[in-house]
Amino acid sequence: MNELSVGLVTVVPVLAAFILPVLTLKFRSRALYATITTATTFFTVVLTLINLLEVMKGNILTYSFGGWPPPLGIVYVVDSLNGILGFLAATLFFFSSLYTYWYFNKIESGYEWLSTLTLLLLAGVLGCLYTGDLFNFFVMLEVLSVSSYALVAFFRRRKWAVEASMAYSFIGALATMLFFFGVIFIYASFGTVNIADLIVKTHQDPQLASKYLEAWSGKCVGEWCYGNVFISSALAVALMLWALNFEAGVFPNNYWMPSAYAESPTPVSALFAGIVDKVGTYGVVRLFITLFTAYSAVLAFPLWGVAFRDLILIVLSFLGLVTGYLGALLMFPQKNVKRLLTYSTISHIGIIFTSFGALISRVPLSASAEALSGILLHMITHAIGEFTLFLGLGTLSIVVGSTNLTKMQGVGSKYPLITAPIIIGFLSLLGVVPLAGFFSKFVMFTALMKAGLPLHAISIVIISGISALGYFKVIYTLVVGRGSEEGGARERLLIPTSILLILATSLLVLGVMIAQGAIINELMNHAEDLLSIDGLSKYVNSVSELSKILGGS
Repeated sequence: MNELSVGLVTVVPVLAAFILPVLTLKFRSRALYATITTATTFFTVVLTLINLLEVMKGNILTYSFGGWPPPLGIVYVVDSLNGILGFLAATLFFFSSLYTYWYFNKIESGYEWLSTLTLLLLAGVLGCLYTGDLFNFFVMLEVLSVSSYALVAFFRRRKWAVEASMAYSFIGALATMLFFFGVIFIYASFGTVNIADLIVKTHQDPQLASKYLEAWSGKCVGEWCYGNVFISSALAVALMLWALNFEAGVFPNNYWMPSAYAESPTPVSALFAGIVDKVGTYGVVRLFITLFTAYSAVLAFPLWGVAFRDLILIVLSFLGLVTGYLGALLMFPQKNVKRLLTYSTISHIGIIFTSFGALISRVPLSASAEALSGILLHMITHAIGEFTLFLGLGTLSIVVGSTNLTKMQGVGSKYPLITAPIIIGFLSLLGVVPLAGFFSKFVMFTALMKAGLPLHAISIVIISGISALGYFKVIYTLVVGRGSEEGGARERLLIPTSILLILATSLLVLGVMIAQGAIINELMNHAEDLLSIDGLSKYVNSVSELSKILGGS
């Protein structure tokens, strides 16, 4: 199905982002830029919702830019995986835009550029999620990265903001360059960068064959295309994983995150922790459940008695354990509340990567599907929870004029309607019933147990227990402590309070809905489809049909 709603999700934000700087020649109204940003993100939410409703019916949506038949042109492909994450991303950007109605009044200047860069960031995120082309993933990753570097340095008069942006940009540029080199290796061996076409060539399965795609890019014969595809694929995966792990924030590539998140504007740091880091996680998931799957022979060669693909997933799961423990342990000593929340984000990304161990080929499909469901569900619950915390605590830090926890003592008792969502966000991340975070952790826990990885499963509980020290430290400081701000006048926080109450309510409602079982069953069905050969065939056929139509066959 060639859907215009798929193609517009990146075009609309980019157009709005280029219009905003032109408006600065005539208009300087903060409300105007907040309104344009909010309207653009709301329209994007509508588009992604249309796409989500369609893919949840079992359909796969495609859109070819410029009318070029894939694999010649860039194609966007939306299935249940990126359909859910695309809607989640657009929704969080919408709430972030609403927040700017209040936030723009708290900054002296630059609000028009904050709007422009945020919209470019949205385009980059959705482009990475929706693209069905590895080279276009690299291009949109650059759009995401460059806008992120500028957003981190938004408060350019602060030396730490500039330093954080420089550290992020230098290593980030290296990461995206390595991803590009990985794409080069793929293209040099297979003659294509289209994901559907690569599925055909990496699997060599008659069920996945497509004469329409191969008509443009050629056909691999046996185990060979150009050169040794085993070595080139292994090198490509290694290079791309380094870049994706950097974006996700997995050890040892997460050292840039605390400074970058702490120095960013509050709505931006909320987006970084809520959805931007999920792009790297999504890229890793897509790489191993769509491109180099358990059915592909390309990375199936044994190394130390384990298939190379499985070995990579095992290593990623152990890196996830290290990341999870590292984030949890470093959380409690932090005095800067944004740094504390950043280590919370790192910890949860580690928990997600820990579950990758259940995606190896020897694990039964049902257990792998449950693990994939847990990964996707925790990406959702963590995104909402962390986004809530960054907005809530960021708002309170603006009120008291400092992100130092010592200066925030007792401020929570003055703003109970902001403190309550913050507490709910912490409890959801901790995994307290009936909030949504409990169920996503529980699904990953049970999946790891079924996959024969009890130490990984127990680690989720231990990491959560260690994290509780940091979470309750913040809650205690806000509610029980007494600070210098205690006697000051209360500020009206209608917009932040409303947004936070909606987000906190969504965590509770989502938890109740998950407890009823329907959401888990739905996710399990889609996860099994994504992991099956039939699901891969559906993905290939959707792009192949578009190639047939646009190619005039």
